[in-house]
Parts: sequence; structure tokens; C-alpha cells
Amino acid sequence: MLRLLQESEFDRYIGFAYELALDPAWSGYPVYYDGMKTKEDFINRTRKSLERPGEDILLFEVDGEAEGVIAFEHQERERYLHAHVFSIRRDTGRALAEFVDYCRERWPGFDLDLGFPAEHVEALGWLDEQGIPCNERSWNFLLDLDGYQPLPDPSGVKRITADNFEDFAAVHSQVQGDMYWNCERVRATLDRWAIFVTGEGSAAGEVLMTLDGEPHQEIFALEFADGQYHEGAFRALLAAALNCLKARGTRWLTFFVDEGCPEGEMLQSLGFRLVGTFVCHRLTV
Repeated sequence: MLRLLQESEFDRYIGFAYELALDPAWSGYPVYYDGMKTKEDFINRTRKSLERPGEDILLFEVDGEAEGVIAFEHQERERYLHAHVFSIRRDTGRALAEFVDYCRERWPGFDLDLGFPAEHVEALGWLDEQGIPCNERSWNFLLDLDGYQPLPDPSGVKRITADNFEDFAAVHSQVQGDMYWNCERVRATLDRWAIFVTGEGSAAGEVLMTLDGEPHQEIFALEFADGQYHEGAFRALLAAALNCLKARGTRWLTFFVDEGCPEGEMLQSLGFRLVGTFVCHRLTV
């Protein structure tokens, strides 16, 4: 059964949950075996779910014995649910079924994302058996910028500011689809992004990357208006992004790309390490 974890129980179970999080066969995304995140990161992030009104932690028990922890966000305004800790030792299918039922009772009509490493055969098998559609399979790449030597500054790449935001919007409006970070939301939070564009017309491209005071950043999108892969422009946009991070002293960069895409070879040539494959299933509860 699932029940809310009490604050007084946190220290008793957090170490157990962390050990499970180190194994891709027993845990969900985000992963903690990538060589970047630490046990302290796991504890601190999970503890926030006790403190934030839009988050909760559930303890999963079987026959009175603790078998795992689920920590998740419930974004009421966006009608969106997302688990950021899913560490279960046994009966993962039962835990998933109870979690889906729990969310359905509390937040009917919300979208729920469940992301796992490809190695988590039990979780992904259950999701497939239930007919819950897979909406993403991506390679998870990680770059340690300590070993990155800046590339020559690329020509023809422009950094986006409030003054020239429409140059970005002209590209992003072609690729955003149902992305959460659409043009409107990016414009409203422009200070949290580093954005570069290059090219014109259907071959115009963009890179949208988080940029704040943290040591870990993420490329959210590196796309072209025509949906194709343009190797030279891709490398130019990536060089602009990496040089920007290096100059700021950023340590880590995450970049998710489509599984099997040609971009993977270039990323590895620049020092990115393939952590694994991220698989996400989405349902409306």
C-alpha cells in the first residue's frame, strides 16, 4: 500500500531509497548514478517534497514492510503530475498501479509522466501491458565541462536578448508543438535562459539552454525550423552554448536527444558521455 511519508520518518527511509536510486533496474528519472549527482543532492531534493506545498512523498509498503519511496510534484495550475523519485525494491507493478489510482483519485484529469531508464524492465513492462503510451525515448548525454576546451567562436550565430527575441520566436514557433516551454513562457522567463540562433528560413536553428547560478545546466532544445539535422549549424550552435557555459564556470551540462539520432556521434566526439536511455510514458489519470 501507499501512504504519505511523515517528516519524522524521513531519515529512517531516505538511505534505503538512495541505494535503490543507484540501480537503473529499480529507480526512475532523474537518475543518481550518472557520476554528477551525489547522495547529498538526492537527500536535499527529496526533502524539499516535505516542504513544498505542491509536492508529496509516498512510502510503499508490502505486508507492513517498506519497499520503496515515490516523491512527486502535483502542479495544480498546469494540471500536471511528475514523479522525481521512484525507488521501489519489489512489486514495482503494484506500486505503479497504486500510484496511478492515487493520482486519479486526487487529481482526476491531470497528465502524469512516468520516466524510467531503459534498464527498468519491470516498470516499463507494466506500462506497456497497461497500454499506457510511450511519448519519449531519448539518449541522456552528460558533459563534464572541466575537460572541455572551448571551440573557436562560431560565425553566423546570434545571441538572443529581449531586443531581438522575435528572431528566436520565428524558429521556435515552428518546432514548439505542445512543448511546455513555448514562445510565450520563454519570453516571460527570459532571464533564466541562454538562447542562440543561426541561419535563415527553413534551415534556421536555435539552441535553448538553462543558465543560472547552478553548476548543472541543461540544453532544453537544439532544433531546426524544418525538423532536419544540419550538421554544420548544429555544431555551431552547440559550440556557442558550450563556450558560454565554460566562460561562466559551469561544471555540468545535460542534453537529451532522440534515441538513435545522428547527433549522438558528434556529442561523443566533444566529450559528452552517454548515461543511458530515458523512456517516458504519459497518461491522463
